Amino acid sequence: MVKIQAENFENRNIFEIEDNNEAEGGSLIRIPDEFGPNPSSGSATTTFNLPTGNYEVRLGYLDESDGQSPINITIGNTDLPTLTLDNDGDSFVNEQISSTVFINNGDEITINGTRDRQEYARIDFIEFIPLDENLIAVDDTATTQQNTEVNIDVLENDTDLDGNSTLTIVTDANNGTAVVDDNGTAGDFSDDSVIYTPEDGFSGPDSFTYELSNGLTTQTATVDIDVTGVDENSLIAVDDTTTTEENTAVTIDVLQNDTDIDGNGTVTILNDPSNGTAVVDDNGTAEDFTDDSVIYTPDNGFSGADSFTYELSNGLLTKTATVDIDVTAAVDENSLIAVDDTATTEENTAVTIDVLQNDTDVDGNGTVTILNDASNGTAVVDDNGTAEDSTDDSVIYTPEDGFSGADSFTYELSN
Repeated sequence: MVKIQAENFENRNIFEIEDNNEAEGGSLIRIPDEFGPNPSSGSATTTFNLPTGNYEVRLGYLDESDGQSPINITIGNTDLPTLTLDNDGDSFVNEQISSTVFINNGDEITINGTRDRQEYARIDFIEFIPLDENLIAVDDTATTQQNTEVNIDVLENDTDLDGNSTLTIVTDANNGTAVVDDNGTAGDFSDDSVIYTPEDGFSGPDSFTYELSNGLTTQTATVDIDVTGVDENSLIAVDDTTTTEENTAVTIDVLQNDTDIDGNGTVTILNDPSNGTAVVDDNGTAEDFTDDSVIYTPDNGFSGADSFTYELSNGLLTKTATVDIDVTAAVDENSLIAVDDTATTEENTAVTIDVLQNDTDVDGNGTVTILNDASNGTAVVDDNGTAEDSTDDSVIYTPEDGFSGADSFTYELSN
């Protein structure tokens, strides 16, 4: 409640200030004696500077023993019921003038009083008691997903007749944070809201309490939030392997063995390869993440093992996986050459053929394998007793018993 002392009314006509020890502020206003016994009237005016809303209005006055002095109060365009001071003895009174009246901030308050004999229309104060209906805070509910903040318009179901009430978090959430957002308009409280952010990984019920205050009345309400959990299996990133040759880029479909139920997971390179570069390729469809891949390019001249790590995220979950790349050395076709051979043997006589003597094997690790056997005999690789050393291998050809004529076989040399 707020009282305006009558002596503080800015504009007074006829009314004068009188000291009185029984008055709340130590003084009051009255119609003076100078007009004699005849009735005389005065007025006092001030401005209503409280929040717009519904108020009970009361008047504090000194009701004296003689005469009948009418008091009329006008607030804005509303005339309140007339009060007549006609007590038989001196008495200070606090009386209800109106149980409810709607008043706008800035409305003019005018008290008109008329003196009747020794009833001097002594006014002590006018009192305004805000009604609860001016400001009502209603509980709210909201839903959000795990690891996802939500903006809650807590005011949309509240009542604030003045529209200038401030919003304050009274009790914070147990499993997150609630912060008032002024929507970029610091002086305008009507568009304020609350941003609730759950703690990382939390799911379940949570709540906080806010306070709505217009400077006269304070209301509180509770906001219940349901934070729904996220299925960890809805997004899975699986490690990948691939092979490429020296100085040759390779496109890796990293998503082909991953799981993304919603199909909105974005791929980001988390740790670059040590011996090359890895770049996400959107396949020309920037908004469609399902066909994204990664292009790996080895450093010039590099061969060997390399790797990088990528991140798959759908805004709720984030998973990581590693891609291992085997970069093979470039092959010099002239480093391994197999040349046709000829040999002669007699009927029923095996012959050892040094097939490697006219071949080229720069690395010296080429292995000999019979690809197509002889039609009229057998061809068998002989490791010359050195199984780990292929440089001295040869082929033993044995013709079939009693065969004579031309025969052939094919061998393969591979490193």
